[in-house]
Amino acid sequence: MNVFQNAEKVNFLIIGFGNRHRRDDGIGPYVSDQLKLSLGNTPGIRIVSLHQLGPELAEDLWTATGVIFIDADNGPLPGGCSWSDVRPVSGMNRNIHSLLVNTLLGMTQLIYNRCPPAWMVSVKGYDFGFGEGLSPEAADSANRAAGEIINFIMNGFVNPAQNASAYSSAGSCDPMLCTARLINNRKGLI
Repeated sequence: MNVFQNAEKVNFLIIGFGNRHRRDDGIGPYVSDQLKLSLGNTPGIRIVSLHQLGPELAEDLWTATGVIFIDADNGPLPGGCSWSDVRPVSGMNRNIHSLLVNTLLGMTQLIYNRCPPAWMVSVKGYDFGFGEGLSPEAADSANRAAGEIINFIMNGFVNPAQNASAYSSAGSCDPMLCTARLINNRKGLI
């Protein structure tokens, strides 16, 4: 099945963000770079790497059919990565030079009266010191996250956060098990 047969109607945005000069904080851009290698010429998909989120992104978000944000997380993430739905909030923090994802979505909703469905893919980071390149553990988690995002797109944008049967309680996913369950769920087999 080609999920992009109506690519002119799809305007899916993938945004990896983080500081490449703080080791594992560069996970978001790293995953975006990996996705560009796999999906870079796919019609209807736009992949960007950013240092941080800014208010100017609202202009891109309001026309998107969906968006995935990718960022490093230093909290416990069994399996190395987790997905969550992101909802817009109306409160603004005072620092608009580095927005939270839900604040950016809220700004998009406020300005354009529209906000796309959005997901946050949090990827486990271990070393946030100064330097470039990911730790080996973070690279493994980042590659797993890239695989999950590719599966999500190739399976017709089935929201992994809503398919809890494929996930552990923390939201992490074994890509093979996840893909099989998502496909069967879409076919009504589970």
